[in-house]
Amino acid sequence: MRRLSTSVFGLACVGCGGLTNAIPVTNRYGAVSIIGRNAPGNRAAANATVILFEAFTTALPSSELQQTDNCVFASVDTMVSVARGVQKAGPLVNLAVGSATYPMAYDDRNFRYATDAAVPFSYAAGDSAQVTIPGDPAVFPATSIKVRLAEPIIPGTVSVPTGTTPMVFTWNAGRDSSSAIILSLRYANPASASFANEQIYCSLKDDGTHQLPTSALTAFLASPNDKRRLQITRWRTRELSVDGRTFLHIASSIDTTLVFQP
Repeated sequence: MRRLSTSVFGLACVGCGGLTNAIPVTNRYGAVSIIGRNAPGNRAAANATVILFEAFTTALPSSELQQTDNCVFASVDTMVSVARGVQKAGPLVNLAVGSATYPMAYDDRNFRYATDAAVPFSYAAGDSAQVTIPGDPAVFPATSIKVRLAEPIIPGTVSVPTGTTPMVFTWNAGRDSSSAIILSLRYANPASASFANEQIYCSLKDDGTHQLPTSALTAFLASPNDKRRLQITRWRTRELSVDGRTFLHIASSIDTTLVFQP
């Protein structure tokens, strides 16, 4: 998924003196990702991963900073990627959601902590997730971070417009300004393409509504109906500066996909 707004951290250095060169030291980063799908009963089913790594600088997405509407044309990336880390800071990372705790074992193949992909955990709107890393003094300090989970997203009816009528999208708006929306309207361009290879990709405020003018929909309207898709994603983040060179980031997202009916 494309990340929208970013925050860049600077370099740290040690050994800085009048007769020595500055020696850059890598910063330590932890990234927690919680990815959910709508589930019955206005709930969500989700899985989580945690990776630890070092870098001089890195860009971190912020839902709180993504509070303006912006749309672009973009290709559709169909590559499936697996988040892989580098470091290990204890045998288990604990994920707490409500009254339940989910131990996340370390995966030696992908160098990460993860919940069981075959057994997603469930949560409801308003729930929060807290991730606790036990730490290793030589790798990553013991720390914890908490985020309010992205609420299930419920889109309204979407109609293919005619004439000059704009295309209107609605959904259940978020409860605060810490969440943001990604809207992806996918279609085949040219119409003979074998899959939905192009999209109108919008980063939006989570205010429950957006419109696209018909002037932007030429390729979408020409696409066969069975190649049209709409994916709406709600996401929410938090960041924590643990110490001068250690940063922990958590992102919760949930999406739903609509297929246009003939």
